[in-house]
Amino acid sequence: MAVNVRRELEMVARLQHVDSQLKDLELEKGDLPNLVNKLNDEIDKRETEVKELEDRLAEIGKQKRSNDGQIQLLRMKLEKYKEQLYTVTTNREYDAITAEIDTARGQMESLDTSQKALIEEENLITLQISDLGDRTDEVRSELGERKGELGSKQEETEDEENRLMHDREKLAVRIKKPILAHYERIRQARSGIGAAHIDRGACGACYAVVPPQRQAEIRKMEDIILCESCGVLLLPEAEHLDMESELATGVSGES
Repeated sequence: MAVNVRRELEMVARLQHVDSQLKDLELEKGDLPNLVNKLNDEIDKRETEVKELEDRLAEIGKQKRSNDGQIQLLRMKLEKYKEQLYTVTTNREYDAITAEIDTARGQMESLDTSQKALIEEENLITLQISDLGDRTDEVRSELGERKGELGSKQEETEDEENRLMHDREKLAVRIKKPILAHYERIRQARSGIGAAHIDRGACGACYAVVPPQRQAEIRKMEDIILCESCGVLLLPEAEHLDMESELATGVSGES
C-alpha cells in the first residue's frame, strides 16, 4: 500500500505540537523534578556514608574488645612472672623471666596505644555520624517541601497532561513506524524537537537555510524530507497543513 505522505506529515506535525505542549507543562514545573531527584540522591549518599561509618564503628568495637582481652591476659602473665621472680635459683632463670616481663610490658604498651587510637577514631566517627544525621534531616525537610510544591504543580497540570498523553498515544500508533522511529530519535537528541516547519526559508529547528526548490518540494508533501543540517522532519508552513481535520477524525474522535 502506498504511503499517504501528506497524511503522515500532518500527523507528525500534530504529534510535534502535542509534544511541545507537554514540554511546556514540564517547564511549568521548573527545576522541581530535578531538585527532588537531586535531594533523594543526596539522602541516599549520606545514608550510605553513615552505613559505612557504622560498619567501621562495629569493627572498632570488635578490635577494642580483642585488645582488652589481650591486655587482661598479659596482666595475668605479668603477675605470674613477678611471682616466679621470687622462686628463681639461678641468674639465667632470672634473666629469662625478666625478658618475658619486658616483652609483656612492651605488648601492653602497644595495645594501650592501639586502644587510644581506636577510641579517638571512635569519637570522631560518632561526631561524623551525628553531623551527617543532622544534615540528612535538613535535606529530608527540604525534600518534603519540594515534593509538596511539585505535587501541587502536578495537580494543576494533571488533567491537561493526561489529555495530551492520550492524544499522543493515538497519534503515535497511526504514524508509520519508520517515520515515527526517526521522529522519536531526533526528538530525543534535540530536546523535544523531531519535526519543524519551514520558517522564513529556513529550518524551524536549527535555522539552516532551505533552498527554494527544496521548500517547494516540502510544500507539495509528496516525500519525507529531512533537514540536511539537524535531521528533523521538515514540514511546510502551518497554512499548508490540515491538522485539525486529522485530529478530529483520527484522534479525538476515537475512544
